[in-house]
Amino acid sequence: MPLRHRRIAVTAVSGIAAGCTVLCPAPAALARPATAAPALAAPTAPAPGKDAGNDRENVRTVTDGDTLWSMAEDIYGSGAKWPDLYRASRAGIEEAARSHGMPSGDAGHWIFAGTAISTPAPSTKTPATGDPAPADPHADRFQRRLAQSGYVSQPGAEAVFDLNSRYCEGAVFSGMWPNPQSPYIVTRLPEVPGQTANTNPPVTWRLREDEAVVLIGTTPPPTAYFSFDLTMVRGSLHTGPVLWPAVGDPVNNGTVRTAGKTPYGQPFALVITGHEATRAKVHEMLAASGLGDAINDATVPSAMFRLGLGEDADQFLLGIRTSAPEPGYEKALDDYRATPPLQVLRVRPKSTSADQTKPVYAPAPLPVPRLRVAGTGATELDLNPSLQTLRQRIIDAHPGFEARDVALERGFEQSYPGLQSNQVIDPPTPGIGALSNDADDPLSPSFSLPDGSFVVAYGTNHVATRQASYSSISLYADKEAAVAVAAKHHRDLRGSARDYLPDEPDADKLYAWTFSRAGDTGPTGPHVTELPSVGTDFCAQYGGDRPVELSSMQAVARAYMQPGTMTHPALSSLLLDRLLVFTPK
Repeated sequence: MPLRHRRIAVTAVSGIAAGCTVLCPAPAALARPATAAPALAAPTAPAPGKDAGNDRENVRTVTDGDTLWSMAEDIYGSGAKWPDLYRASRAGIEEAARSHGMPSGDAGHWIFAGTAISTPAPSTKTPATGDPAPADPHADRFQRRLAQSGYVSQPGAEAVFDLNSRYCEGAVFSGMWPNPQSPYIVTRLPEVPGQTANTNPPVTWRLREDEAVVLIGTTPPPTAYFSFDLTMVRGSLHTGPVLWPAVGDPVNNGTVRTAGKTPYGQPFALVITGHEATRAKVHEMLAASGLGDAINDATVPSAMFRLGLGEDADQFLLGIRTSAPEPGYEKALDDYRATPPLQVLRVRPKSTSADQTKPVYAPAPLPVPRLRVAGTGATELDLNPSLQTLRQRIIDAHPGFEARDVALERGFEQSYPGLQSNQVIDPPTPGIGALSNDADDPLSPSFSLPDGSFVVAYGTNHVATRQASYSSISLYADKEAAVAVAAKHHRDLRGSARDYLPDEPDADKLYAWTFSRAGDTGPTGPHVTELPSVGTDFCAQYGGDRPVELSSMQAVARAYMQPGTMTHPALSSLLLDRLLVFTPK
């Protein structure tokens, strides 16, 4: 029987199919892609057995309807320990997924009947400290309040969504110019019983008119920039193209409300809803849970977006960006990404019907929030003469090569204009491309970079000029795959322009970084990044086999969150980054 017509053994990254935590009926299995798949293996009775290599480890066999979350609940008493099962059984889970026609197991999102699941002793230590990992007391108190307030909830989870890897596995139609220095942590949520299946489960999700998504946990460690960025996704990430605008301003490290005196490593809550009464009730429960001064809102206005759980409703994605850890916090950020200290719930007023798609509350739509205003009036344009001198010095430093200018230009439309004009992202067409309202992302046209050549990116260091809190220059390969190959951020770029302008007073406000395929015949030094040759199998590093044309390149220059405005810099205030492509004479 085709995959979509039967209850199957699948799991979301956190056991999303495990369903409700408070007074909910058991949810249906997550809907899958509409294409038919091979029949699943016949259900097999559980067969506990001892692993000969580890006397603390047993093996369970997946049966029809199992999820990693439900298995972890049965084995450990907590579905949240599903990662122990996935890590111990990853090879078998991935092999089973491929044998059933899937590009991968999607980090445990797919499991199939008959697969052997190792059940090691559960981990009890956090990566960062080695201390026992406690439950979040605010989240525990909030869930108790939910149960007392006539609300129901379903748990989700947070996990990194690596677009390079997903492209190479065949799970997304394009990498869509991801930032390799800031991989998304993505919120994964279960479906509501009775709803129309999501297009990209579990990373995109619909929202009932009177429903809320509540994120409770700890903010990232000190970084140049972090944000909780809500976007709308209309279309299939697997096949593309997609319409992918931001939903208002993100909550970032300049605006976040926490329970501490700093934005970093502190308790907080984020409430996503479009309903006034639901927001008020959720705020009340969070305040009673000890987070009254640490509540942040992300409004989904029905004036702009289509709330609901039916086929015509929009779908949403919450991505967490974490960029450029402060010195000494590199490992802390790695640990945060690996095991996000966050708990997410979709909550709604309790319905007496098994079909929970109908709102309980009368309509009470929230208005479109005001956006933060970009621009302070200050500009970088006075640095243009120094930038022109830098360009000529770079050319003069490489007399054996022919230089060609490539200019970066506005590549992505801002979200609300792009939403109104339906500007889809479909590389090489950038559309609105999940561009954060906190960012300017100028983009270059495609250029050829064969073996034996190199490119020098140069421009202003937007952090040094106080136009941004985080800035970077990234290179991408293949105009349709748009996968990330290399990147350097503002801290890496410091001092690099002095290679060419040793006596220039403004040199530290500029940068010049080389990305090379010229080997020993090209430039060398601390401000040079060696690129893989054009014949490299790019996707082999991710275990995939999709082709990537590495000779075709593009550049994206990012400028995030101007300190004076807490939003993107005004594009008119920036000197746009530039490229010089060098090929042998």
